[in-house]
Order: sequence, then C-alpha cells, then structure tokens
Amino acid sequence: MKAVLLAALLVSPLVCTSSAFAQARGQEPQQLSPEQQAEQERQLRAFADRGDADAQFELGLRFLTGEGFKKDDKKGVEWLEKAAKTGHLRAMYVYGSLFEDGVTLEKDVAKAVEWYQKAADGGFVMAQHSVAVAYELGQGVEKDVKKAAEWFEKAAAQNYPPSMAALGSKLEKGDGIPKDTARAALLFFKASKQEFEPAMARMAHLYYTGTGVPLDYRRSFGWYQRAARTGDAWSANDLAWFLSTCPDESLHNGEQAVLIAKEALKILAESGSEERHEMIDTVAAAHARNGEYGEAVLWQQKAISLLAEDKDVTPEQRDSLKQEFENRLKLYRKQSPYTEPEAEGEKDAQPLPQDTILQDEGIPEGPPPSKKAPGKKPRGTVV
Repeated sequence: MKAVLLAALLVSPLVCTSSAFAQARGQEPQQLSPEQQAEQERQLRAFADRGDADAQFELGLRFLTGEGFKKDDKKGVEWLEKAAKTGHLRAMYVYGSLFEDGVTLEKDVAKAVEWYQKAADGGFVMAQHSVAVAYELGQGVEKDVKKAAEWFEKAAAQNYPPSMAALGSKLEKGDGIPKDTARAALLFFKASKQEFEPAMARMAHLYYTGTGVPLDYRRSFGWYQRAARTGDAWSANDLAWFLSTCPDESLHNGEQAVLIAKEALKILAESGSEERHEMIDTVAAAHARNGEYGEAVLWQQKAISLLAEDKDVTPEQRDSLKQEFENRLKLYRKQSPYTEPEAEGEKDAQPLPQDTILQDEGIPEGPPPSKKAPGKKPRGTVV
C-alpha cells in the first residue's frame, strides 16, 4: 500500500497563524450585537490597562483579526506582546506564530521558536508540538530528532492528536526513539478516536501491512472508509487504491473505486492543487479493476507523463516509480488488473481489543489473510 512520510503528520509551517488564533483562544467567539461589542471592548480595555493578561491577550486577538473591532495589526501586536511578557501561555504561543508567519511582524523563525519554547516549558500543548516540529525539521533550531521525539512525547501525554500521530510515526520507524510498532499503533488509534484524519489513514496502513497489529484487510478497509469521509483528497485516493488493488479479492470494487478516485481528483482540483501522478495511477488501477482497460491504459500513460515532470521526486524515486507504472501499463494492455502482493506482517503482533472499527463501519468479520510469501515493500508517497 502507499506509504506515509512523517512530514505529512506535522504542522507545516510550524503553525498557521489563523488556526493558531482559533486554537489558542480555546473557544469560539460569541456573536454579539454592536452595542454588546462596544461594551465588551470597553471592559477589555479597562482590564487590559490594569495589567490583566487574559484581557490583553483577547484584545490583541481582536485587533489582529478585526473581530468586533476595527482591525489594527500594530495595536494587536502590542497587546499580544504585553500579555506574552507576563507569561501568558496562549499569548506567547500566538506571539511566536506572528514571527513565524512573517506578515504582521518581520519573519524570524528562530525568534518564533524561542516563544514557542517558553510556552512549551509552561506546558502549553500546541507550543510543545510546534517545538517538536522545529527540532524535527530543523526550523529555527538545529535539527535534532531525539529532542523532537521528547517534545512530541510531552504533547502526546496531553492527548494532542497531531503529536500522538507524529510520535507514532517516529516509533514505527525508530526515528530518534526506540522502535515500538505496538505502541505506535496504540497512539495512532487514540489519535484516530479524536477524528484526526492522518492517524485514521495510518491505522488503515498498519492493518494492511500487519505493522504493530495483526494483518487484517477488513479492518484496514474500515479505517480507509473512516478517513475518506473526512473529505481529504489523499484519503479518498487511498480508499480507491485499496478497492482496486487489495490482495483480498473479496474486497475489490472497481465501480466504486472509479467514482472515489475521480472524486479525489475533484477535491484536489477544488483546493487549487495540481494533478498528481499518484492519483492518476490510482484512477488507472480503478478502471482496470472495473474492466475498462482502454481507460486504464490512457490514465496510466498520463501518470507516467506527470511523473516525468515532477520535480519533487528524486531521480532514484522517479526511476523506481516509472518501472512500477510501466509494469502496470503492460498489465492493462494485456487486459489484466493490478493486485498488490500480500505483506508478511509482523510476527506476534497483538490486536487492539478496543478497536471496534468493524462494528462501527458495519463490516462483517472475514477469514484471516492467507500466509503467502512476503510481498514487496509498500510503494508511493501517501498513506
């Protein structure tokens, strides 16, 4: 199945300022009448002038967003800075995001991380995650995957889904932390229960490969379905790929795969993103599974052309993918669909008794996967 990169689980850039405002406030703003807004502004100003850090923080956000006030970036920054310098954790986090964003303040990622670090030291979970990302990617600090793991661990201990998923990814690979696929699976599961899409997609992949949990295509199917319902283009693509190429023939559904694969392309186009060779490859596989081999050939040829133009892949990756794409093209020309080989799975992997995905998705239990020779290494760049 198509593999995932840790970077896909990280917030990149370190934070998105607009979401930082919303998350750091901790609650949605109330809808107020003009008279109520004026009275609230008067009260906020009065408390802020007396040094109340919560009022200073809220006042800063209001000026920066124009929520109920006339937008004024300069005043917003001034009030946020005052609150941050009192040790207000949320204010420190958002103030740092302004340096990272580089719109209201001059971009300075190192200074952003300094403020994230202060808030992280105080236990603010989103700041802990941002510090972990900084160390993971070497942004504003020297790259240090061990420190990244330590900060992801702190944030994961507070049940923050992005950190649980990122830590799970590092545990799965043994990146900066001892490898522990069983614990990785548990972290992905916990993050999935909070509707975090990357973790749901990863749960599907773990069951598909038998990593940290027993190989189980039906549970994999359940998690791919759950992830696709979030409306994420890549999750829809993964579900279409599963329905087209899963080693368990009883789970093939070419007609549905074609519809879902094209929906993934539509979602991607509506987001303003360019078509990706991985998705076109999936559309081809779906048409082949549906017996539409002429369509499959055309789409596969397009995937090969897009791959040749993709500057984001290394020469080694391009050569490997080109070979895979061309092999599938030969299959489709022979009017044969592509089926992935079954993974071997980890020995002694234990199930997650709390995982009720089959019941939740209405998927009947099936026979365990047959024991075949180990398949080839999962391909691609997404879950």
